[in-house]
Amino acid sequence: MKMSIVARTTTKLVSPFLVTYAIYLMLYSTDAPGGGFQAGVVLAVAVVLLITSHGYKKVRKRFRKKVVGTFESAFGLAVVTLLLFVVALSLPPSNYYVVPFNVLVAVKVGSAFTLIFYTLTAFLERD
Repeated sequence: MKMSIVARTTTKLVSPFLVTYAIYLMLYSTDAPGGGFQAGVVLAVAVVLLITSHGYKKVRKRFRKKVVGTFESAFGLAVVTLLLFVVALSLPPSNYYVVPFNVLVAVKVGSAFTLIFYTLTAFLERD
């Protein structure tokens, strides 16, 4: 099911700004409020907007469920690996590993929320 041309055009215009804002949250979260979780949610909102405005089938060709699931698993493993690396080396708190951690968490959260949305929309496609 597609939405009107106005909704699709607005989504095409807004989505790049959402992704840009998510990148801003990832990179500058050490100096301002925000972080990986918030950036991941904003990324997921951009994908969910595209899915709801352009139809499930068209966007799923671009963002396949299997690829999103692989991203979610791989970046979850990367987050745990980075945390273990920081703890094992007893690194002092600094901004050097906070930004990579926020990027990993953002992609993990964004792909997890997108995967949840895919799972919920699977029930809609059956009807």
